[in-house]
Amino acid sequence: MAPLMPTDETHVVVAGDWHGNIAWAGKAIPSIARNSPGVRTILHVGDFGIWPGAGGQKLLDAVDFWCARAGISRVLVTPGNHEDWTWLDDEFTAQPGKPVGLSSVVEVLPRGYRFEISRRTFASFGGAASVDYEMRSPGIDWFPGELPTEQDVERAISGGPADVLLTHEAIDGGTPASEDMLRSNPMRWSPAALDYSSRSRALTTRVWDGVAPKLLFHGHMHLADEVALPSGQQVISLGRDGQRRNLAQLELSTLNWRWLERAPKDVK
Repeated sequence: MAPLMPTDETHVVVAGDWHGNIAWAGKAIPSIARNSPGVRTILHVGDFGIWPGAGGQKLLDAVDFWCARAGISRVLVTPGNHEDWTWLDDEFTAQPGKPVGLSSVVEVLPRGYRFEISRRTFASFGGAASVDYEMRSPGIDWFPGELPTEQDVERAISGGPADVLLTHEAIDGGTPASEDMLRSNPMRWSPAALDYSSRSRALTTRVWDGVAPKLLFHGHMHLADEVALPSGQQVISLGRDGQRRNLAQLELSTLNWRWLERAPKDVK
């Protein structure tokens, strides 16, 4: 397990989906400096906006710029489904088990990656099902590699328990808002799409069961919500860019966390 940062950090910020939104990054990162002083690490739970080419590079340049101004030295990304998984799979294969550096501050984490910050243990498990895959084009804006494999699951749980699990996908039995949306299917997704989503959640739920974290932070659902389970574990679903509760602060000594309610400006 790699200690990615010095052990004197007291808190980190967890961020939900940004979808390559440069303007949002330019609000979110300064708001972290204002509302959570001293943070040096952002843990991003996916749909960050990892795309080859000029668009992806502009996002990375913006994140580097704003992080330098905010005193933030590292953004660790657990990749989502709306990333270029063809490119990611090639990079992860070339550097097995290691984070892939994208810029001076941004690194993307392979599935099952473990690390420590100030003696707290973290596990990362990226990917999720694009429930709208039937309307997308394979290899262009949808990539089958977004879905984890059985081998990914086994690798992720082989390290045993961790304090915090970072995923993009939701789990079964998670927050009330997520469970309600999954039951009601307000967008009227097809049976095949719902089955695809269900398979993805089942894989992530197995990781949740195997890692047995005290806290799970995830994105994907675009529904900011939280739940404390009878086991004492907590599940936190973060909002997306443009929504409130896209950011949360985690105190490392206690594992207490809070929404950064005042951040960023001009949210819905």
